[in-house]
Amino acid sequence: MTRWCILLALAGLVLAGACTVPTNDEPVELSASIVPETTTTTTTAPDVSARPVVVWFLEVQDGTTRLQDVPRTIEVGTGVQGVLSNLFNQRPSDERPAEVGKTTDIPDSAELLSATPSDEDPTRLVVDVRGLFGEGGIQGVQLRNALAQIVWTATNPQTGFQSVIFRQDGEPREALVDDLESTADPVQRGDYSRVS
Repeated sequence: MTRWCILLALAGLVLAGACTVPTNDEPVELSASIVPETTTTTTTAPDVSARPVVVWFLEVQDGTTRLQDVPRTIEVGTGVQGVLSNLFNQRPSDERPAEVGKTTDIPDSAELLSATPSDEDPTRLVVDVRGLFGEGGIQGVQLRNALAQIVWTATNPQTGFQSVIFRQDGEPREALVDDLESTADPVQRGDYSRVS
């Protein structure tokens, strides 16, 4: 019986030796005809530090100024303050295809100080600005259009806010709405139907 075991083990070693790949002492160049064609695909992971949002700019169509939504990206975790900061600080550019022909009535000198939920109503946003109202600010149609941009951007469904009240340097300000009427009440999208 041991003789058969030895013979079987010897036969196994011979077979195993026959299955090895021969080695070369020097590198061998392979012919292109035996190497399959391959393509390299590079994938990039999505940027998890940014998220898509919508801001509202202005566009003149047939002589009428209208609000137009524009996709943007902001840093994750910046909330509605980040969305409005983008609206205030990143001017429309013809270099971005979605922004060709878009403008803004928010002056370069205007500053967003804060955008926080109201203590009385969590669906109302308190937007505090500098350089938008009164002396040194803007008036009339330009102010109404700038406020429309802010209100429409702040009340996108993804923000959860339905209305906005304005402050300048912490002091309550009346908002201009359609027909250039001013109101101390919270404003919402429907108050700007002339530009929507």
